[in-house]
Amino acid sequence: MILDEGEFTPREIETFAAVMLHGTTTRAADALNITQPAVSKILLQLTAKTGFPLFRNHRQRLVPTPEAHMLYAEVKRVFESVRGISTAAREIRELRSGRLNVAALPAFGLTLLPSIVASFTREYPDVSITLDIRSSATIVQRTSRNQLDVAVAAEVDDESPSVVRRSLVATPPVCIMPKGHPLSRLSAVQVDDLDGQDFVSLGVGDRMRRQLDDLCKERGVTRRTKLEAALSDTCVNLVAEGVGVAVIDRLSAWMARDKAIEIRDFRPHLDVNLSVYRPWGTIASSVADTFIEHLIQKTRETMNVVDREIGELSSPPDIET
Repeated sequence: MILDEGEFTPREIETFAAVMLHGTTTRAADALNITQPAVSKILLQLTAKTGFPLFRNHRQRLVPTPEAHMLYAEVKRVFESVRGISTAAREIRELRSGRLNVAALPAFGLTLLPSIVASFTREYPDVSITLDIRSSATIVQRTSRNQLDVAVAAEVDDESPSVVRRSLVATPPVCIMPKGHPLSRLSAVQVDDLDGQDFVSLGVGDRMRRQLDDLCKERGVTRRTKLEAALSDTCVNLVAEGVGVAVIDRLSAWMARDKAIEIRDFRPHLDVNLSVYRPWGTIASSVADTFIEHLIQKTRETMNVVDREIGELSSPPDIET
């Protein structure tokens, strides 16, 4: 950068501040690790640029003029700002500050995500996180517009090229039924077992619902759909009330295992996978990178437990009738 004739250089400002602080050019030179003549030369240059005297000699000491005190007040403010920038950089480096916009589909955002965010904020308490719950299609769309830092969604059919996707975990659905339901005698529920059953279905826009509908149509399975619900949690409550059986994501079912429901593995496994999304073409912050790694680790640890416990819940052998 080319300086105007009257523009101060950082070295001139630093030298001026050192003389104001230490009182003599000799002490200022020692503090700056330069020679005393160099300090004097810089002060002369600075005085010429200001257009007014900065110091007067009095008994071999430099006495600042009132104008010098006024200028020094501004210099101290600049130094405080620089220290503030350095502090901010250190806090960002150490993940002591930052902000994240995070979103997830309901089956994840209403079940596992809160505990993951809570454990992350305990480790990095000065990081602010905004959470949102949306459909997978909306999440991918908002991420492509750079409106989200991190998002968890099911893979969508029309995935945008403006996002970066990283596989998180496979979540094949399970079948849930009221306590004591005949299907609970099975170790795993096959799609053919749904024929003639009262059924609680997810909404038509749900990817898993569409896969299940196609599978039932292919196998000639007819379900008596009693109710439709947008969220797995609503399906769980309806099943617990005895309305019918449902096929939902295994995480929502496991989180509701203490309700009046039975959980059984569902066959064949439907292709339902969760992924982590972030905007394409942007460099993720260190906070976002650290959160993503935390998210992936905690999710996979939890899903290992979920898969094992659902396997144990599905342990009863088939009973011949």
